[in-house]
Amino acid sequence: MAPTLNQSQQQQQQSPAEAAAPTARSIPDEARRLLHELAAAWDDVAVAGCGRREPEVVPLKGAMTNEVYQARWATTTGGGAEAGRDARTVLVWVYGEGVDLFFDREDEVRTFEFMSRHGLGPRLLGRFPNGRVEEFIHARDYEYASFNPVAYDMANHFCEMAADYHSEKPHVLDYNKYPDTDERKQFAQTYLSSSGEESEVEVENLIKSIEKYTLASHLVWGLWGIISDHVNDIDFDYKEYARQRFEQYWLKKPTILTSQTAE
Repeated sequence: MAPTLNQSQQQQQQSPAEAAAPTARSIPDEARRLLHELAAAWDDVAVAGCGRREPEVVPLKGAMTNEVYQARWATTTGGGAEAGRDARTVLVWVYGEGVDLFFDREDEVRTFEFMSRHGLGPRLLGRFPNGRVEEFIHARDYEYASFNPVAYDMANHFCEMAADYHSEKPHVLDYNKYPDTDERKQFAQTYLSSSGEESEVEVENLIKSIEKYTLASHLVWGLWGIISDHVNDIDFDYKEYARQRFEQYWLKKPTILTSQTAE
């Protein structure tokens, strides 16, 4: 999954990162108050010794634009905070500093609220000045895509195969994992066959377009890394990530453009 500008359900499926003392104090005061209000409305949330319904809060790995936390409460029906599906669980999104440089945050929030009202995706449970609380759902991640040429989104997907954002060094990219010729061809054939019988020419043309658009992907995310290094405090080596993306751009550009021109 790319270091997407609008993170989706990926964080909802990931294993929480270990925290030394995970408590609601790990998140902003406004978010903590909202969690207490939610818990007070749930009859099945167990009350702690202090008389409060305190959640266990753990940060989730992989988020590089926003900070994402999972909040879980033990329930009176036997679902402990560690019980996963049986516990009351929500996600807390704390929006990253300076992220508005990349997209309109209000547009994102309005879109999320609209989808929530119509039962599409997780329900919005509440908002605070710099974030939101949403329903936790067990689901496969959405693939990142936008209103781009098909070949660009596929190129971006292939480039992301070099990344492992849940490793000890999430900024390190391994381009040995980039799909080989056979894998790329199979991917293109499968995509084109969904609308009918694909021709060999169509497959080859799509593969060529994908390879050209990998250059655009490297430029986009390289620039994203440089800007993020200046505006975001998330523990991620944005500068080194950007260096690797630009390195791939300059490394691949001569071969890709020369082969396309020759044909």
